[in-house]
Amino acid sequence: MKWRFKSGKWPRWMIQLHTYTIISFVLLMLTGVALFAPRVHAMLIPYLPVIYDVHIVFGLVFGVTLLTPLLARLPAGKWIRRLDWFIPMVFGAIIVMTGILIWQVTRFPTTWRSRAFLWHGWMSYALSAWLLIHATYKAMGYRPARDGLNAGLDPTRRMFVKWLGTGVVGAVVLTIVDPVGLLRRSFTSGNNGAGTGGTSTDFAAYYTVTDGYPAADLKTYRLTLDGLVTHPTTLTWNDLVTLEAIQEQVDFHCVTGWSVPNVQWKGVHLKTLADLVKPSTTASYVHFYSFDGVYTESLSLSEALDPTVMLAYQLNGQPLRRQQGFPLRLVVPKMYGYKSIKWVNRVEFSDKPLTGYWEARGYPNEAYLGNPM
Repeated sequence: MKWRFKSGKWPRWMIQLHTYTIISFVLLMLTGVALFAPRVHAMLIPYLPVIYDVHIVFGLVFGVTLLTPLLARLPAGKWIRRLDWFIPMVFGAIIVMTGILIWQVTRFPTTWRSRAFLWHGWMSYALSAWLLIHATYKAMGYRPARDGLNAGLDPTRRMFVKWLGTGVVGAVVLTIVDPVGLLRRSFTSGNNGAGTGGTSTDFAAYYTVTDGYPAADLKTYRLTLDGLVTHPTTLTWNDLVTLEAIQEQVDFHCVTGWSVPNVQWKGVHLKTLADLVKPSTTASYVHFYSFDGVYTESLSLSEALDPTVMLAYQLNGQPLRRQQGFPLRLVVPKMYGYKSIKWVNRVEFSDKPLTGYWEARGYPNEAYLGNPM
């Protein structure tokens, strides 16, 4: 059997646009997997800032290609197959809309963005599956029945507007109304009040910069506080948890796009630790070290003493799990998650900045939410 792709009577520029759209979507999928999948993510750490930018650019271009049927006149008398256009336009519109929600961290509520991230992935996988099916039957020369689900249509601009509108409305409904969440809660609301309040605090991924998650034993764990301080101190686990604790409920944002709303942390404020060791007047930075031997981070002293910053040992009322940073991690709610170093065993006060692990690989030191990456 001879496999070939037929272009029919489409003008050359539309054939090229069709090819480019497919290529751009494939690149979107590849860069998306690189940003999100932990194993791939770990292998490509030095290139992640560039991959992030490429993903954004191709996402915007992919969105523009969806508008082509509204801006250009299709060949007269050239019919189209319903599903060949309906599925890419509706699913594509949802992918683009949810992608914009994910991208604009400070412009939309975290609950919307959290749902948008899930649907962004699911719709991308669904469209990928459809494109494989579409390419297969095109290559084999398969032609659907004239009056079937994928019947031929005489295209109109109004038809394309309706399909794009369906995708836009679908994105709004899925991320704001959240019908799946409403349905799930309707089944759990009668379960002795054991609902979650409608908000999931599951993290989409748990990243590590080594081959695995380092382990610690609370009996031997120590937190060292040193550097430019009057009283260098080493705290046992019991010492740490007997210090004055603070609790806060904040949103968590990963630089790769996903967010988790209303995360409840419990831990120790940095000022409490600073009061123990008395930093010198020349100390202007606070460096954090992980017992994985690789991960490091740094904040200015003023950033570290922000009321929202803490060294946390509980998440949602439970001790941290190993992949979450057990037994102790930094939490910096106003910055992207890579500043919230996990598995902390040393805090150093210094008069010099430290280039952290991620910053040495291209990520900005000023990682405030909404700042360009």
